Amino acid sequence: MITSRDRNTELLLLSGSAAFILVAWRALDAAGFTMPASSARILTQFLASALLGHLGLRIVAPRAAGQPYAVVLLLCAIGLAFVTRLVPSVAQAQVNWISAGVLLMLASAAAASRYPVLRRYKYTAAFVAVLLLVATGLFGTTINGARLWFRIGGQTVQTTELIKLFLVVFIAGYLADMGGALAAPRLRFAGRTYSALPYVIPLLLTLLTAMAMIALLKDLGQIVLIIMLAMAMVYVATGRLVFVFGGVVLLGLSLVFGYLAFDHARTRIDVWLNPYADSAGAGYQTLQSVYAIHAGGITGEGLGLGDPQAIPIVSTDYVYSAIAEELGLAGALGVVLLYLLLLFAGLRVALSARDDFGRLLAACIALLLAIQAAVIIGGNLRLIPTTGITLPFVSYGGSSLVVNFMLVGLLLGISNQANQPQA
Repeated sequence: MITSRDRNTELLLLSGSAAFILVAWRALDAAGFTMPASSARILTQFLASALLGHLGLRIVAPRAAGQPYAVVLLLCAIGLAFVTRLVPSVAQAQVNWISAGVLLMLASAAAASRYPVLRRYKYTAAFVAVLLLVATGLFGTTINGARLWFRIGGQTVQTTELIKLFLVVFIAGYLADMGGALAAPRLRFAGRTYSALPYVIPLLLTLLTAMAMIALLKDLGQIVLIIMLAMAMVYVATGRLVFVFGGVVLLGLSLVFGYLAFDHARTRIDVWLNPYADSAGAGYQTLQSVYAIHAGGITGEGLGLGDPQAIPIVSTDYVYSAIAEELGLAGALGVVLLYLLLLFAGLRVALSARDDFGRLLAACIALLLAIQAAVIIGGNLRLIPTTGITLPFVSYGGSSLVVNFMLVGLLLGISNQANQPQA
């Protein structure tokens, strides 16, 4: 729809992404940074993908909210600039993943016109999530000590990212059906009073099964993410603080178990508590991250002028620290504000949905992206132990980027349906 107000707003906001990536390219060149040989192609491909996504949404979701896609593209522009800055050899791969993510977002937004059908398949979604984890444990590829990947067509796909698609469908569908029962401390039936707690058992069993499988795959960051998401969603659906308390207890028990059972979890917690105990070894990465953030000050060293590559695995686990060093506190806070804006836009979509499942599904997607960002940023700032998960749309990585784009597409599809004129 050419006259769509939301799409016109989106197009105006997308100019910010284009402006940022163009200025970033110029700043890297001015800093004497050696750009990848295909830098012109990378820039052109990003801008073309952004425009393609916008034009596609005019067709498949013309009435969807204008903010989510624009915010996501600005985060992608920041991520592409820093991936190019930190690891030039993978910049082309990153923009390829962005292009693929945009296409899958459009497909997801188009399919979401029938999103209420997903409610009927909530238990199927939970089963598929667990089955994917089992298959990964049996046939997956081990990288850096964790068996989290399948190798398909020369590319590695991280299955713990894929299961997020299925878990949000299960959590939203289950709470849409059982949220009313869980909201009441007691239920009366046939003159008798019953506790509502048994209604949480299917949810708890599914989450514990998924968590157990993920623990065997040694991806404890995803366990933290799942617990926090489930805790937040049950509170959204019921308004009862007792479930928040239960989630905190489960999270604490998971951290204790991880500390006792897995060497890499013990190392991360020990480093968080005292990185100086092994400053040249396990604590080196954390200390370099802290030094980078301090060096950035308020306005930063300037894009291409800092030394963030001193941080090991900076393009995935510590990209936020690199942003803080070269763009300073101002740039780092700007990234946080973008995630808050994405959360706000997602919750607005949830409020506008016409059915319980749509509201909970939109809220689940918004909270998932926000919690993931909060966990990785908190780890970079040494507020919590590092988890190894990626910063949505900013860190280098294909599986996370594509899955998150699909989640945003689903969110846009829900928004489009909510804004359709009623018959």
